[in-house]
Amino acid sequence: MPPRLVHLVRHAQGYHNVNWQHHLRDPILTDLGHSQCQTLASKFPNHNSITHIICSPLKRTIQTTLESFYPTITRLISEKQDFKIRADPYFQENGEWECDIGSTIPEVQHYLSTIVDKENVKEGTPRGYEHHAHLDFSEVERLAPEWPQKTGIFAARNVDKRGKYARNFLFDNYNENDEIIIVSHGGYLHVLTEDWESYDEFKGTAWENTERRSFVMKKNEEGDVKLEETEESIKNRRVHHVEGDTDSGTERRETELAGHHGSLKN
Repeated sequence: MPPRLVHLVRHAQGYHNVNWQHHLRDPILTDLGHSQCQTLASKFPNHNSITHIICSPLKRTIQTTLESFYPTITRLISEKQDFKIRADPYFQENGEWECDIGSTIPEVQHYLSTIVDKENVKEGTPRGYEHHAHLDFSEVERLAPEWPQKTGIFAARNVDKRGKYARNFLFDNYNENDEIIIVSHGGYLHVLTEDWESYDEFKGTAWENTERRSFVMKKNEEGDVKLEETEESIKNRRVHHVEGDTDSGTERRETELAGHHGSLKN
């Protein structure tokens, strides 16, 4: 049986989203991005029902996960001390620009250590980073031994295969008792959902920063796993417009690299 519900979230604004700075390697969140996370944390209605959290291993998705879902993480840790946030390379961005190539795991861990000294969060840091030790990078090491290089199924030309693998993984490894949050990227979320409606050719995505959409999973007559957006999610989709989203169009280049264009609808 597939999971009960899957919530897909695009990361908050990163520095690469401002003024076309796609040359930045694995950029972190802007001040606006941190603010967007606080808004999502306060408005997300399902903190008490989530059972699993998955995120892309890039810094901006890790930050968005910790800052936006700290109420969920706090609850899950209280229920199970060894709870882990799964960092998964199958949910990274599509292309091979510097901004969409991750850092090595030691580099990410070092970055987090500059924010948190052991378990003591530095003054002025957004809530959530106290849970950074619950990030699990073991699947990155297992599934992508050459991380952060984009080789094999992680190459841009293979993004459709990667999306299919991710859908099958979610369908086969969770059940009707599970409700999952996945924090990913604007370009890849179109691939994962196979939904190109309202695709913005300039931005390369129809997803706003920190936008959330909710899905159920089904198999079609051919046996292919599909994500089907819930009616409530469709109704509320445009309510969640985050003021100040200044995406520079990086995701457009990512989807084009992967062989998708604004005219492609499927």
